[in-house]
Amino acid sequence: MKLTVITFNLRYDKPDPGVHQWEKRVGAIASVIQHYQPDLLGTQEGKAHQLRDLQALIPEYNFIGGDRTGTGTSEHCAIFYHPQRLKLQKTQDFYLSDTPEIPGSITWGTRLPRMATWANFQVGNPSISLTILNTHLDHENAQARELGAALVNQRLMEFPPDDYLLLTGDFNANPNTTARQIFADNHKIQDALATLTLEKQKTFHDFTGEAWDAIDTIYCDRRFQIEQVIIDHQKWADVWPSDHFPVIVQLQSLF
Repeated sequence: MKLTVITFNLRYDKPDPGVHQWEKRVGAIASVIQHYQPDLLGTQEGKAHQLRDLQALIPEYNFIGGDRTGTGTSEHCAIFYHPQRLKLQKTQDFYLSDTPEIPGSITWGTRLPRMATWANFQVGNPSISLTILNTHLDHENAQARELGAALVNQRLMEFPPDDYLLLTGDFNANPNTTARQIFADNHKIQDALATLTLEKQKTFHDFTGEAWDAIDTIYCDRRFQIEQVIIDHQKWADVWPSDHFPVIVQLQSLF
């Protein structure tokens, strides 16, 4: 069974200038997705209207996940999936704090709440149980990133041992940091970009086309063979889709 997964920080809708405005970029984002035809797409920063705008251009996909305040008005860690390829079993949000079941909770000194969304699917023939967790760690507070990573890692370890695991996200931390080392020490998953040099792992470019920080990646179950990893550096229709480059990973199950 082959699986294509993307992680993509969409950049929240703010009054960016010119072609960086959401309305000018959403078509480019849809073009990326249509080109790679992922089975699963973990997104960060999208607000509800952005997610609806994007889905209207890729109607073959559904998306799941609430927002980080529990009000429906803030940023999501939404997961898009192809319902003809994956059968959704269960999904849930949790919040990166000491009270992870309380929407919008903040206990680690951050200015903004942070969250994660996970979903379990049946996929393939014969089918396997696949769980993807998508998150966005804090951008300012290193301790909060570490505590958030530890909570996410704990949740990953709590899923049934037969589940094939995926972790997508904007981790706001490069692979040499303590936060990312927490995932590196998890014996169930591997960083799909780890075979690349640090220079080639960089994804954040702030609409310049020249990335300078390696903060987005996909961790995949060690029972997957990583067939291809791509960081897409292209403009689409002469527009940067986002201020982050998307990461695309093609996997092959080993069973």
